[in-house]
Amino acid sequence: MAHNRIKLDLPISTIKPKRKVKAKKQPMFRNGLNMSAFYIFNNIHFIFYLAFLGIIYIANSHYAMQKIQEIKSLQSELRSISWESNSKKSDLMFQSMESIVAVKVKPLGLEQLKMNPKKIANKNVKSY
Repeated sequence: MAHNRIKLDLPISTIKPKRKVKAKKQPMFRNGLNMSAFYIFNNIHFIFYLAFLGIIYIANSHYAMQKIQEIKSLQSELRSISWESNSKKSDLMFQSMESIVAVKVKPLGLEQLKMNPKKIANKNVKSY
C-alpha cells in the first residue's frame, strides 16, 4: 500500500490555497432587469395566450361535466317515461280485445254478429 508523503521538492510558497467559490450574480440587463426577467417580459403576449388557453380548457371541462350530468338526468327521466308508456300501451291492448269490448257494450244493447258481414261493391269504381 502506498503511503501519503509530502513532496518536499516544491517550495511551500508555490502551493496556492483554495479560494472560496463565490456565487455568480446574474448580469444586469436593460434598466436593471436580469436576463430571465427580460425574456419573461419580452414574451408576455405568449404567456397571456397560454393563460387564456388554460382558462378556455378549464371552462370547457366544466361545461362538459354539466352536460354529462344533464344527459344522465334526462336518461333516467326518459327511462321512467318509457316504462309508463309501455304500461299504458299494454293496458290499451288489453282493453281493446274483442271479448272485453263485447262485455263493456252489452249494457248498451250491442251484440256480436252471428254471421259474416256483407260486402258492398260499387260497380262504378274500378278495383285494382
